[in-house]
Amino acid sequence: MKIEKMALILVVLAVLAVVCVSGCTSSGDKNSLNVTNLKVSSEGYGMYYVTCDIVPKQDTRYLEMVLVWYDSSNAVIDRTPLAWNINDAKAGQTIKARGTASLYQKGTPAKVKVLIFDSAFSGGSEDGNIYNQTVTL
Repeated sequence: MKIEKMALILVVLAVLAVVCVSGCTSSGDKNSLNVTNLKVSSEGYGMYYVTCDIVPKQDTRYLEMVLVWYDSSNAVIDRTPLAWNINDAKAGQTIKARGTASLYQKGTPAKVKVLIFDSAFSGGSEDGNIYNQTVTL
């Protein structure tokens, strides 16, 4: 019985160590990057693009863009959990980000919430983002 408990504790510690080392935790620092030139465009047939310039204030192992689309009644019509991402973003370097989403037959968006995370697998959660901006279309 003691061996099983010890094995379970070792497994839990190993998982925590892997998460910490892999960078899969968010800093949640809302001041860690500058986002400018945020634009949303429709290319027709339900295809939308969200573009912006991102300048990290510090070296960042990972950045990910998540898009949440709303209709005119403020109902969520779609989530784009991994619209864009990049590894090894360098401090002071301008990154041209371009997120894509297909809303074909899902409705006409009135606005989109643009979220940027510094960790992978945001999984639909809006917690832990380092950037949050809503754009009205």
